[in-house]
Amino acid sequence: MENPLDLIDAPINAAPINAATGTPTEGTPTDGQDFAAAAPVASPSPSPWFTAAQPLPFTVILPTAYGQMLVNRNDINQTNALFKTGLAIDHTEIEALATILSVAPPNPIVVDIGANIGTYTLRLAAVAGPRGRVHCFEPQRILCNMIAGSVALNGLTNVICHTLAVGAREGIIEVPQFDYRQALNFGSIEFGPEQREPLSQARGHDLAMREFVPVTPLDRFGFTRLDLMKIDAEGMESEVLAGAAETIRRCRPVLYVEFQKSDFEALKRTLQGFGYTLYAVQMNFLCLPREISARFTISGVDPVT
Repeated sequence: MENPLDLIDAPINAAPINAATGTPTEGTPTDGQDFAAAAPVASPSPSPWFTAAQPLPFTVILPTAYGQMLVNRNDINQTNALFKTGLAIDHTEIEALATILSVAPPNPIVVDIGANIGTYTLRLAAVAGPRGRVHCFEPQRILCNMIAGSVALNGLTNVICHTLAVGAREGIIEVPQFDYRQALNFGSIEFGPEQREPLSQARGHDLAMREFVPVTPLDRFGFTRLDLMKIDAEGMESEVLAGAAETIRRCRPVLYVEFQKSDFEALKRTLQGFGYTLYAVQMNFLCLPREISARFTISGVDPVT
């Protein structure tokens, strides 16, 4: 057996090293071998203390007045307000609906259509209590996933999340293409053939990335009780109401309907035709069934005529 100590005196067949480059001098043989046949010099391994920068995920967990929430750090509207204050940009409106819901019979049922990242959903779920129900509808899959995550983070068992668009009839609709990794007001994305409100991103049209979401009328759910319905559908409010007509007539919920992107007069006539007293609050109609409107005092706001 070879004595390992004998290796100390063994000749080292190494080529001279070029001091400038740290590599063997070109053309110098190593123990009779050509450099072409010698193994290449390995590059040094990267230091374990330094790693390549990774892109930050756009989803973050944020403590808010409504509980722990998953939000998109790139949202320039609702998330911006939540980061700075812990409150939604429309917090006073959320609290107004929470107050109205608090005087409903026990275990109320709520529908939140166009739920965005879930500020209304989480707040109203707290008021509804564990035996109440909040059905939230958000057709943007990414946003609906965030709501579901927030529901799980807060241990809520009374919220049902639906990745659906609510409309006048059954069908499907294409999900507009926008980059969630870039800055945008994601709550202002409009479904339909074009984006009418100017946004900080142009809508994409990559055929390989097309995505569709089901459209369903609310009447399909067959609610026998519904206490409050909030509708913020970015211009599709009339279609939502058409598909919810039977439910509205049967259940007589309080309605909170955005009119910013809709035909104000047409929407007003539709809602009054259902037998509601309307109040203009910010960019929304607060609609009380005429048979109960006398029970409420809306401070500083006159009914819409």
